Amino acid sequence: MGIHNFYTKKRYHKLKQGGDFVGILTLKNLHKSYKHGNNITKVLKGINLDIKEGSFVSILGRSGSGKTTLLNVISTLEVYDKGNIIIDGKDISKMKQSQINNIRNGYIGFVFQEFNLVKDMSVLDNVATPLILNGISFKEARKKAFIALEQVGLEQYTKVRPPELSGGQQQRVAIARAIVNDQKIILCDEPTGALDDYTAKDILELLKELSKTKTIIMVTHDEEFAKTYSDRLIMLVDGEVLKDETTNKVVLERENRVKELKEKKVGFLNLLIYSFLSMDIDKRKFGKTFRTFSISLTLFMVVSVINQNLDVFTEKYLRFFVQSEVADKNIVLDFIYQFLEQNISSMIQVILFILIGFCIVSYLFVFTINIINKKREIAVLKAFGASQESIALLFMLRPIKFTLSIFKDTLGYTFILVLLINGVLDFKSFIVADYLEFFLNIFRVTYGVLVSFFLNFNSGLILFHIHYSHVFYLFTVVLVLFMLGSLIPAYKISKANTIRMLAKE
Repeated sequence: MGIHNFYTKKRYHKLKQGGDFVGILTLKNLHKSYKHGNNITKVLKGINLDIKEGSFVSILGRSGSGKTTLLNVISTLEVYDKGNIIIDGKDISKMKQSQINNIRNGYIGFVFQEFNLVKDMSVLDNVATPLILNGISFKEARKKAFIALEQVGLEQYTKVRPPELSGGQQQRVAIARAIVNDQKIILCDEPTGALDDYTAKDILELLKELSKTKTIIMVTHDEEFAKTYSDRLIMLVDGEVLKDETTNKVVLERENRVKELKEKKVGFLNLLIYSFLSMDIDKRKFGKTFRTFSISLTLFMVVSVINQNLDVFTEKYLRFFVQSEVADKNIVLDFIYQFLEQNISSMIQVILFILIGFCIVSYLFVFTINIINKKREIAVLKAFGASQESIALLFMLRPIKFTLSIFKDTLGYTFILVLLINGVLDFKSFIVADYLEFFLNIFRVTYGVLVSFFLNFNSGLILFHIHYSHVFYLFTVVLVLFMLGSLIPAYKISKANTIRMLAKE
């Protein structure tokens, strides 16, 4: 059965006695264990639960009781040993991974203790992330993200980045992100753990209001908060349900219908735009590496230019060595000249390859560290339905922005050096006080370099030419190498079980 038919098949919610709805989430005989070497630790031991839509459920228990593991398993991010998880009538144990990703993206929102917002991106784009991963255009995603921010009272903070907000405001952004795709189930892991009591109550009031149209499942240590705001309390002890009691009658404020989902891909354009928005490397930490990288590329291009006009360069700048009268009188100068004449081309080639090799190694070092530092962001993307392939492609695209930034600096350095080797500063004219000729030479050389570069032909005003085709060729080669170099660590990390970075017991 195709995924579209699977998702859209009609299933009517029959009313039970008392008018309650059939559960939005059902767990049947759920087991989960962790293996450490030869030791197996059983964490969940046959959990059976039926959670109704529009309810606010709190899961309580001491550390190690299995409550966070239960939340992770419900999220579909943690693989369980046996049993069934049925979300809105759909048994995820019978689904392919792509279908589970769609369920996660369309049904499940996450609110964590540490917020887990992407610090490099604006508040608006953080909230829009689940929609972007759902293949919705950036324009439409941002419109819906703005509406979600209005719901949590933060529409005036769309352009700021999360670190500029207070803890309570960041948690509201996380809630907006959790509801922006009309997710039915909101999973909250200690959502008030990092907040003061006043702000915590504010967040819980917001979650309580959302529970009128959403199903809130909250893991918490605070029993008082749980009793005050929840409709149902579930107590876990050693992986089993010790107590399950209802405190308030659940009243759903909308018709209970199965959500229709279609299998959508994030799309190349969305990933490309997202890569530019979320690409940010700590330049304070890697500033020296960046400069070394730019200077190395600059020398690569300038030495290439010199190598193309080697005879002219030798005559202009090594004239002292080629004057036979001088060379004959000094055996050292004669040896240097002979050596340069016979080996300079090979030396230049060696220097060029060393420089470009150094650039690539430097890049891979910096970018691999950057990817490792993005583990939490990768976990967030997976939590909202991104596939391993999409995450790997996203990180493979990120070098585009990085390389453009590097080449921007490189072009500036290269332009200055090309001006200098073309004699832009004619000190002879300056010394003899021919200032008009001095400034005319500056204008002539600068104009010649610009014409040569942008029109891609050799100008008669200068001796050493650099064309945009040279830069574009080098940019393409470097970019392809960088993208391939990024793919392996990105894909490897995307396969890792990063959910534990978001929610810890």
